[in-house]
Amino acid sequence: MSDPTATAPNDQVRAEVRAAVAELVREELDPAHDETPLSMLYAQYDSLAVIDCVGSVEQRFGVSIDLVDDDLRTSFASVASIDDLVRRKLADRTVLDVSF
Repeated sequence: MSDPTATAPNDQVRAEVRAAVAELVREELDPAHDETPLSMLYAQYDSLAVIDCVGSVEQRFGVSIDLVDDDLRTSFASVASIDDLVRRKLADRTVLDVSF
């Protein structure tokens, strides 16, 4: 089965990240706030929600998040920062898949 996000335009990846976070906070996310820290926008986006978000991102995009190396406080602070992390992980996966 192919991964539709593997070659998706960046805006599609960002939309998928936004959808994953929206499911967790149970609210629609405004793209205009992608750079705003999620904890400032949604009281329910606390440390436990971040861990849930990690699992959701791993499952949705087929990537592995390292709880220490990927610095969850910054990598999962906003939709934009999660998007950056996901795109890096997808790019790394593509390089590794080609190398072996």
